[in-house]
Amino acid sequence: MNRETIVSGVKASSPIMVSYIALGIACGIVLYDAGFSVVQIFLMSLFVYAGAAQFLAASMVVLGASFPSIILMVFFLNLRHVLMSASISGFVRNRSLRFLGLFGHTLSDETFGINYSKFQLGNWTPKEALVTSVSNYGTWVLSTMLGGVIGSQIPINTLIMNYALIAMFLCMMVLQFVSKPHIIAAAVSIIFTVILTIVLQHNIALVIATVLASFAGYYVETREHRRKGGREHA
Repeated sequence: MNRETIVSGVKASSPIMVSYIALGIACGIVLYDAGFSVVQIFLMSLFVYAGAAQFLAASMVVLGASFPSIILMVFFLNLRHVLMSASISGFVRNRSLRFLGLFGHTLSDETFGINYSKFQLGNWTPKEALVTSVSNYGTWVLSTMLGGVIGSQIPINTLIMNYALIAMFLCMMVLQFVSKPHIIAAAVSIIFTVILTIVLQHNIALVIATVLASFAGYYVETREHRRKGGREHA
Protein backbone atom coordinates (compact mmCIF):
# COMPACT_ATOMS: atom_id res chain seq x y z
CA MET A 1 0.00 0.00 0.00
CA ASN A 2 1.66 3.24 -1.15
CA ARG A 3 1.82 6.58 0.63
CA GLU A 4 -0.66 8.24 -1.74
CA THR A 5 -3.32 5.66 -0.93
CA ILE A 6 -2.81 6.09 2.82
CA VAL A 7 -2.94 9.90 2.61
CA SER A 8 -6.08 9.77 0.45
CA GLY A 9 -7.86 7.40 2.85
CA VAL A 10 -6.91 9.36 5.97
CA LYS A 11 -7.91 12.64 4.33
CA ALA A 12 -11.36 11.26 3.52
CA SER A 13 -11.83 9.98 7.06
CA SER A 14 -10.50 13.08 8.87
CA PRO A 15 -13.93 14.76 9.45
CA ILE A 16 -15.27 11.53 10.96
CA MET A 17 -12.12 11.05 13.03
CA VAL A 18 -12.67 14.46 14.64
CA SER A 19 -16.25 13.59 15.57
CA TYR A 20 -15.14 10.15 16.79
CA ILE A 21 -12.69 11.75 19.21
CA ALA A 22 -15.50 13.69 20.91
CA LEU A 23 -17.98 10.81 20.83
CA GLY A 24 -15.36 8.24 21.82
CA ILE A 25 -14.25 10.19 24.88
CA ALA A 26 -17.89 10.64 25.91
CA CYS A 27 -18.56 6.94 25.39
CA GLY A 28 -15.50 5.99 27.45
CA ILE A 29 -16.60 8.22 30.31
CA VAL A 30 -20.15 6.79 30.23
CA LEU A 31 -18.85 3.21 30.15
CA TYR A 32 -16.50 3.86 33.06
CA ASP A 33 -19.34 5.45 35.01
CA ALA A 34 -21.39 2.30 34.30
CA GLY A 35 -18.71 0.14 35.93
CA PHE A 36 -16.38 -0.83 33.08
CA SER A 37 -12.62 -0.66 33.67
CA VAL A 38 -10.29 1.12 31.22
CA VAL A 39 -9.05 -2.24 29.93
CA GLN A 40 -12.61 -3.50 29.45
CA ILE A 41 -13.52 -0.31 27.58
CA PHE A 42 -10.50 -0.77 25.31
CA LEU A 43 -11.34 -4.42 24.60
CA MET A 44 -15.01 -3.64 24.03
CA SER A 45 -14.19 -0.98 21.44
CA LEU A 46 -11.57 -3.23 19.87
CA PHE A 47 -13.86 -6.23 19.39
CA VAL A 48 -17.36 -4.73 19.30
CA TYR A 49 -16.71 -1.31 17.67
CA ALA A 50 -20.25 0.00 17.76
CA GLY A 51 -20.81 3.45 19.23
CA ALA A 52 -24.57 3.34 19.61
CA ALA A 53 -24.43 -0.24 20.89
CA GLN A 54 -21.74 0.64 23.44
CA PHE A 55 -23.82 3.52 24.78
CA LEU A 56 -26.79 1.13 24.90
CA ALA A 57 -24.74 -1.49 26.75
CA ALA A 58 -23.67 1.09 29.31
CA SER A 59 -27.27 2.12 30.02
CA MET A 60 -28.41 -1.51 30.24
CA VAL A 61 -25.63 -2.36 32.70
CA VAL A 62 -26.71 0.56 34.89
CA LEU A 63 -30.29 -0.72 34.76
CA GLY A 64 -29.10 -4.17 35.85
CA ALA A 65 -29.86 -6.00 32.60
CA SER A 66 -28.56 -9.55 32.20
CA PHE A 67 -25.55 -10.33 30.03
CA PRO A 68 -27.54 -12.36 27.44
CA SER A 69 -30.11 -9.56 27.05
CA ILE A 70 -27.33 -7.02 26.45
CA ILE A 71 -25.80 -9.25 23.76
CA LEU A 72 -29.21 -9.71 22.12
CA MET A 73 -29.95 -5.98 22.08
CA VAL A 74 -26.51 -5.17 20.66
CA PHE A 75 -27.01 -7.84 18.00
CA PHE A 76 -30.31 -6.40 16.83
CA LEU A 77 -29.03 -2.84 16.97
CA ASN A 78 -26.09 -3.76 14.74
CA LEU A 79 -28.14 -5.90 12.38
CA ARG A 80 -28.18 -2.99 9.93
CA HIS A 81 -24.49 -3.73 9.27
CA VAL A 82 -25.57 -6.80 7.32
CA LEU A 83 -27.41 -4.56 4.88
CA MET A 84 -24.53 -2.09 4.68
CA SER A 85 -22.06 -4.90 4.06
CA ALA A 86 -24.25 -6.33 1.32
CA SER A 87 -24.55 -2.91 -0.34
CA ILE A 88 -20.82 -2.26 -0.42
CA SER A 89 -19.64 -5.82 -1.07
CA GLY A 90 -19.78 -5.39 -4.84
CA PHE A 91 -16.98 -2.83 -4.70
CA VAL A 92 -14.53 -5.10 -2.85
CA ARG A 93 -14.92 -8.33 -4.77
CA ASN A 94 -11.98 -10.66 -5.41
CA ARG A 95 -10.19 -9.48 -2.28
CA SER A 96 -8.48 -11.80 0.19
CA LEU A 97 -10.33 -13.20 3.19
CA ARG A 98 -8.00 -11.23 5.47
CA PHE A 99 -8.86 -7.99 3.65
CA LEU A 100 -12.60 -8.67 3.77
CA GLY A 101 -12.44 -9.66 7.44
CA LEU A 102 -10.70 -6.43 8.44
CA PHE A 103 -12.86 -4.32 6.13
CA GLY A 104 -16.05 -5.89 7.50
CA HIS A 105 -14.99 -5.54 11.14
CA THR A 106 -14.13 -1.84 10.74
CA LEU A 107 -17.38 -0.99 8.96
CA SER A 108 -19.47 1.72 10.60
CA ASP A 109 -22.33 3.97 9.52
CA GLU A 110 -19.97 6.87 8.85
CA THR A 111 -17.28 4.92 6.99
CA PHE A 112 -19.98 3.23 4.94
CA GLY A 113 -21.37 6.63 3.94
CA ILE A 114 -17.96 7.94 2.89
CA ASN A 115 -16.79 4.81 1.06
CA TYR A 116 -20.08 4.09 -0.66
CA SER A 117 -20.36 7.65 -1.96
CA LYS A 118 -16.79 7.62 -3.26
CA PHE A 119 -17.16 4.18 -4.83
CA GLN A 120 -20.20 5.42 -6.74
CA LEU A 121 -18.16 8.33 -8.11
CA GLY A 122 -15.76 5.79 -9.56
CA ASN A 123 -12.52 7.29 -8.25
CA TRP A 124 -12.09 5.18 -5.13
CA THR A 125 -10.16 1.95 -4.58
CA PRO A 126 -10.71 -0.84 -2.02
CA LYS A 127 -7.36 -0.03 -0.41
CA GLU A 128 -8.34 3.62 0.10
CA ALA A 129 -11.65 2.44 1.55
CA LEU A 130 -9.81 0.14 3.96
CA VAL A 131 -7.51 2.97 5.10
CA THR A 132 -10.57 5.14 5.74
CA SER A 133 -12.26 2.41 7.77
CA VAL A 134 -9.17 1.52 9.81
CA SER A 135 -8.42 5.21 10.51
CA ASN A 136 -11.87 5.74 11.98
CA TYR A 137 -11.68 2.44 13.84
CA GLY A 138 -8.34 3.27 15.44
CA THR A 139 -9.54 6.73 16.41
CA TRP A 140 -12.63 5.30 18.10
CA VAL A 141 -10.73 2.65 20.05
CA LEU A 142 -8.13 5.11 21.36
CA SER A 143 -10.74 7.80 22.10
CA THR A 144 -12.97 5.52 24.17
CA MET A 145 -9.95 4.33 26.13
CA LEU A 146 -8.95 7.96 26.70
CA GLY A 147 -12.48 8.66 27.89
CA GLY A 148 -12.17 5.81 30.36
CA VAL A 149 -8.91 7.25 31.68
CA ILE A 150 -10.48 10.70 32.02
CA GLY A 151 -13.50 9.23 33.77
CA SER A 152 -11.25 7.38 36.22
CA GLN A 153 -9.34 10.55 37.14
CA ILE A 154 -11.95 13.30 37.00
CA PRO A 155 -15.46 13.05 38.48
CA ILE A 156 -17.86 14.01 35.69
CA ASN A 157 -21.62 14.27 35.86
CA THR A 158 -22.66 12.09 32.89
CA LEU A 159 -26.15 13.63 32.94
CA ILE A 160 -24.69 16.65 31.14
CA MET A 161 -23.55 14.38 28.30
CA ASN A 162 -27.09 13.37 27.47
CA TYR A 163 -27.66 16.78 25.87
CA ALA A 164 -24.22 16.94 24.24
CA LEU A 165 -24.61 13.47 22.77
CA ILE A 166 -28.06 14.23 21.38
CA ALA A 167 -26.67 17.37 19.71
CA MET A 168 -23.71 15.47 18.21
CA PHE A 169 -25.88 12.60 16.97
CA LEU A 170 -28.30 15.06 15.37
CA CYS A 171 -25.40 16.78 13.63
CA MET A 172 -24.04 13.46 12.37
CA MET A 173 -27.51 12.42 11.24
CA VAL A 174 -27.97 15.59 9.18
CA LEU A 175 -24.56 15.03 7.56
CA GLN A 176 -25.80 11.61 6.41
CA PHE A 177 -28.60 13.20 4.35
CA VAL A 178 -26.67 12.75 1.12
CA SER A 179 -29.33 10.98 -0.94
CA LYS A 180 -33.00 10.12 -1.17
CA PRO A 181 -32.59 6.65 0.44
CA HIS A 182 -30.82 8.20 3.44
CA ILE A 183 -33.59 10.75 3.95
CA ILE A 184 -36.32 8.12 3.64
CA ALA A 185 -34.50 5.83 6.08
CA ALA A 186 -34.26 8.69 8.59
CA ALA A 187 -37.97 9.52 8.20
CA VAL A 188 -38.98 5.87 8.64
CA SER A 189 -36.75 5.59 11.70
CA ILE A 190 -38.30 8.66 13.35
CA ILE A 191 -41.89 7.64 12.60
CA PHE A 192 -41.52 4.04 13.78
CA THR A 193 -39.52 5.05 16.85
CA VAL A 194 -42.34 7.29 18.02
CA ILE A 195 -45.11 4.79 17.20
CA LEU A 196 -43.35 1.71 18.62
CA THR A 197 -42.23 3.55 21.77
CA ILE A 198 -45.85 4.50 22.48
CA VAL A 199 -47.14 0.99 21.70
CA LEU A 200 -44.40 -1.17 23.26
CA GLN A 201 -43.24 1.11 26.09
CA HIS A 202 -39.78 -0.49 25.83
CA ASN A 203 -36.31 0.35 24.48
CA ILE A 204 -36.66 -2.51 21.99
CA ALA A 205 -38.67 -0.02 19.94
CA LEU A 206 -35.42 1.72 18.99
CA VAL A 207 -33.92 -1.53 17.73
CA ILE A 208 -37.00 -2.46 15.68
CA ALA A 209 -37.21 1.05 14.21
CA THR A 210 -33.52 0.92 13.25
CA VAL A 211 -33.92 -2.41 11.46
CA LEU A 212 -37.07 -1.24 9.63
CA ALA A 213 -35.35 1.99 8.58
CA SER A 214 -32.36 0.04 7.25
CA PHE A 215 -34.61 -2.18 5.15
CA ALA A 216 -36.52 0.87 3.88
CA GLY A 217 -33.32 2.64 2.82
CA TYR A 218 -31.98 -0.53 1.19
CA TYR A 219 -35.25 -1.08 -0.70
CA VAL A 220 -35.33 2.48 -2.06
CA GLU A 221 -31.66 2.36 -3.02
CA THR A 222 -32.06 -1.00 -4.80
CA ARG A 223 -35.12 0.28 -6.64
CA GLU A 224 -33.22 3.37 -7.83
CA HIS A 225 -30.36 1.21 -9.10
CA ARG A 226 -32.80 -0.97 -11.04
CA ARG A 227 -34.36 2.10 -12.62
CA LYS A 228 -30.97 3.45 -13.64
CA GLY A 229 -30.02 0.05 -15.03
CA GLY A 230 -33.26 -0.08 -17.02
CA ARG A 231 -32.65 3.36 -18.49
CA GLU A 232 -29.12 2.43 -19.53
CA HIS A 233 -30.34 -0.69 -21.36
CA ALA A 234 -33.24 1.17 -22.97
